Amino acid sequence: MDQISLFRLFVSIADHGSLAAAARALAIAPSVATLGLQRLEEMVGVVLATRTTRRLSLTPEGERFLADCRRILVEIQEAMDSLSDRGPLRGDIRVTATNDFGRNSLAPVIDSFIKYHPEIRIALFLTDSVIDLTDGGFDVALRMGPFGESRPDSRLLMRGTRQVCASPDYWTRRGKPSHPHDLHKHNCMVLARPDAPQSIWHFQEGNKEFGVRVSGDRTANEGATLRNWAIAGAGVVLKSSIDIAADVATGRLIPVLEEYELAEHNLYNLYAVISPGRWQSRRVRMLVDYLEDRFGSDVGAD
Repeated sequence: MDQISLFRLFVSIADHGSLAAAARALAIAPSVATLGLQRLEEMVGVVLATRTTRRLSLTPEGERFLADCRRILVEIQEAMDSLSDRGPLRGDIRVTATNDFGRNSLAPVIDSFIKYHPEIRIALFLTDSVIDLTDGGFDVALRMGPFGESRPDSRLLMRGTRQVCASPDYWTRRGKPSHPHDLHKHNCMVLARPDAPQSIWHFQEGNKEFGVRVSGDRTANEGATLRNWAIAGAGVVLKSSIDIAADVATGRLIPVLEEYELAEHNLYNLYAVISPGRWQSRRVRMLVDYLEDRFGSDVGAD
C-alpha cells in the first residue's frame, strides 16, 4: 500500500471499529489490513491503536492522527474535484441524521441522489444523540433546532414545531388534555439521553414559557421507538411535526395542545467545518443543494 492507501485504511479502521470490518469495507484480506496498520505505526513511530481479541480502540496519538488523516484525504479529494468541476461527482460523503427522519425521509432521498451520481458513496449514521461533526468525520448533519443566525454553518431546510401526540385509541381511553399541566395524568414516554431523560416538556402560554415534568412507564434512547409505541396506543410522546407529518395525515397520531406549542423546531443542515473559512467539496455542496430542493419547499413561507 502507498501512503494515501494507508491513510484510507486507518480511517476505515477507526470508522468500523475493527480490522476485519475495515478489510471487508475496502475489499482486502484481513491480513493485508493488519500488515497495513503495522506499517503505518512503524512509519509514524507510535502505537495508533490498541487491539484485543474483541475490540480495537485508538490511542490518544491515534485520535490526533485520525483527524490529520481525514483532513489530508479531504484535501486530496478536493484537489481532484477542482480539476474536474464539471465532471461526474465521485467520492465519499459522511452524513448523520436523527433516527426517525433518517429512516423515513432522508434514506429515500439519498437513494435518488446516488442514482443521479453513481460514483458517490454515502455513509449514513443515525443517532438521536448530539455528536461532534468534525470529530466524527461527518460532512453533513441534519438536525432539529432553532439554530438561526447563531450557526453560520447552518442552512434551514424545513419548518416545524414540537407536538404532543398519541394514537386515537389512547385519547379515546384516557381523554385529551386541555392544558399542558394535565399531562401528569397521562403515560408520557420520553427520550432518554446519556445524562438524563428529557422529562421536562416546554410550552408557551401568551408570552410566558414554562416547563411541565412528565413521566410514564417507558423511555427509549431513539425517537423511532417512541413513535412506534405511540402509534400502538401505549402513551403520549413529544415529537417533531416533521417526523410525524405522515402519521398525522393518515390519522395514526393525533396532536393536542397545539395552542401551547413553543417556538419553531426546524430542520437544519449543518456543514462540518473542518477548518475556518474552507469551502466544502463540490460533492458535499451538490448534496446539500439537492436536500434543499427536496425538503425546502416551505422555507420562506409565511
